[in-house]
Amino acid sequence: MLIQFFGCSDSVRSHGFTILIDMRGSAWAAIKPILKVLQEHFPSSVHQALVVKPDNFWQKQRTTIGAHKYKFETTMISLEALPKVIDSSQVTADLDGTLQYDHSQWIDLRLALEELMWQAGELIDRLDDLQEDVARADFADDVTGARRAIDAHADISKRLAKVPVDELEAQGLCDCIIVDS
Repeated sequence: MLIQFFGCSDSVRSHGFTILIDMRGSAWAAIKPILKVLQEHFPSSVHQALVVKPDNFWQKQRTTIGAHKYKFETTMISLEALPKVIDSSQVTADLDGTLQYDHSQWIDLRLALEELMWQAGELIDRLDDLQEDVARADFADDVTGARRAIDAHADISKRLAKVPVDELEAQGLCDCIIVDS
């Protein structure tokens, strides 16, 4: 979903997310903590929150969700009314939509992204160390100093050659992201 979001133009993205919260079969009390998390962590990213009514909504009609507390619009909606608000191509099959979604594939992609981020962080640390080594290099005043500088340069070249950029590219994660989007 984030790949799809970042694939949108800036003008579309500036409108923010529409969050769909499926409360069918859930305890009604669970909605307030969900909305609170959205408010605290994504206040400027969420445009609206649509709450699919719980199965026993009419029994809980007296409960208020306190929509005025949030910076985004909060709307209760029935499953039947959902296609009037969100295109069915943007909703998964469990909500009567046509969006293809495989949760295990999403988890695999997320784990691969986390691994890539960890490896990229390690790579950046190694490159920073090399940059510091290069910055510390003194200019030689004599032949012996020049030989030491050449040896240090050769050592840095070897260390740069060992940086696993090709390994990161070979994992194909970027290709996977591009294909999925």
